[in-house]
Amino acid sequence: MAININKFFRNDRTLILAYDHGLEHGPTDFNEKSVDPSYVLDIALEAGYTGVVLHHGIVEKYYKTYFKEVPLILKLNAHTRIGYKPLISTTVCSVERAIRLGADAVGYTIYVGSHEEPEMLTEFSSIVEKAHEYGIPVVAWAYPRGSGINELDTDTIAYAVRIAMELGADMIKTYYNGDKEGLKWIIKNAGKARLVIAGGEKIPDMQFLKRTEEVLSVGADGIAVGRNIFQSKRPFTLSKALAKIVFHNSTAEEAARILPER
Repeated sequence: MAININKFFRNDRTLILAYDHGLEHGPTDFNEKSVDPSYVLDIALEAGYTGVVLHHGIVEKYYKTYFKEVPLILKLNAHTRIGYKPLISTTVCSVERAIRLGADAVGYTIYVGSHEEPEMLTEFSSIVEKAHEYGIPVVAWAYPRGSGINELDTDTIAYAVRIAMELGADMIKTYYNGDKEGLKWIIKNAGKARLVIAGGEKIPDMQFLKRTEEVLSVGADGIAVGRNIFQSKRPFTLSKALAKIVFHNSTAEEAARILPER
């Protein structure tokens, strides 16, 4: 069965709003507004995001009616920050449940280089097989992580991306380490899978816009952003500036013109 990832693209690029942080990072990532899933889904809808990442509990309770205009990536595995635990993100939702909840794609994190990597590779491969039987695309979070691992080494990131591609990922999300030339090599290792760059921790708005312009200029297919939007004091306007860069090839300086003065 042909797997179509195009639903997440506009003008051959994607702009994804990730909101899996409550489970993964805890409520310290949120403020009084962004702690409400409806508020973040409003941002995704009004700013024209081409995808949103949610866990199944939020999907069941909040992803309804007009919010469904934003295509859904349902995250299938997770971990918390509480207490000591091995480097593994365990399955918390099945492919079948994701489909019943209306997912347009499913997502799964692989910590490449961790002691638990073999279990995640096995599980990810099974998820790809099952999802593709239903015609559902699979998005891999391909993150180098583990004892003695340099998470921001270009070749290590490229290796993680290559693993995800060879195991059947249709879209791959990974880090950008600031190595512009190295990103070209990382993108090549993604093959026919689409490569998106993670937004990462909150940085100043202009720096974030410039970084987005940079990764797209090299050939990344889009970005998946979370904290840089919902921790912003102006998330709606910043999202619209971001969309100008992603979908209309505006420069960071051009896009920033719509941002209000501080």
